[in-house]
Amino acid sequence: MYIFKIAYDGKLSFQTQPHGETVCDKISNALLDCGYLDNEDRVPLYHGGRTDRGVAALGNYVVYEMDKKPVLPRVQSKLKWDGIWVLGCKEIKIFPEIEHRHYQYTLPNKNHDVELMKKASEKLIGTHYFQNLSKRDKTKVKDPVRTLYDIKISSNDYFITIDIFGESFLWNMVRRIIRLLSDIGKHKIENPEKFIELILSEDYKKGYPPSPAEGLILVDVKTNIDIDLDSYVIRNLKNSWEKSLNNSLMRLGLCKTVLSKT
Repeated sequence: MYIFKIAYDGKLSFQTQPHGETVCDKISNALLDCGYLDNEDRVPLYHGGRTDRGVAALGNYVVYEMDKKPVLPRVQSKLKWDGIWVLGCKEIKIFPEIEHRHYQYTLPNKNHDVELMKKASEKLIGTHYFQNLSKRDKTKVKDPVRTLYDIKISSNDYFITIDIFGESFLWNMVRRIIRLLSDIGKHKIENPEKFIELILSEDYKKGYPPSPAEGLILVDVKTNIDIDLDSYVIRNLKNSWEKSLNNSLMRLGLCKTVLSKT
């Protein structure tokens, strides 16, 4: 078996689907085209986290049943138009043990009360019933009790950055936590601490809406396995994101000009 550390820009959803337009499908096809993977083994055996379309990743991973170590620049050449990067790989005998997952959300700063958000976030840290802060998946029975290790919030004039560390997460759980903290920061919720206690209880059944997927990135899935990164692929990833940053900065300048003159 080989474990691959992967990054992607969020244009595609993660998990293998019949239509074939997902992160896992693209990686599988690249490995197949290069002769490293057999068709019967095209579905990954294991992964670090399933993400929705719009959610980016810098440190997710997939595990495939393979015998031959791949040349990553060759694999990457098959993915250059897909917004996917295979950063490194390593042969393994058993599945990795996950120590924690780290998500980060970039939220536009609309005069939020950041200190109030920080205070409220402390009530979410620890082991709680998070069913009301997740999307109910009727196809699977999952324990709604999850453990958050830490939430860190920082801000500047334009953005609020929220880092969430946890053992594991329910579907849409991070995005709903972000929406809750954002609404608290906008003073949309009276008595935030009491409301958080309510929404974390099994008696509360109303749930909470999610924030947009586009602000979220899976920064890392920390495991007990160290994977060496390929310098060529890392350089490719940085060049692509630097280009996106430059385009975004130009767009930001245009937006500021329009808003200042209207």
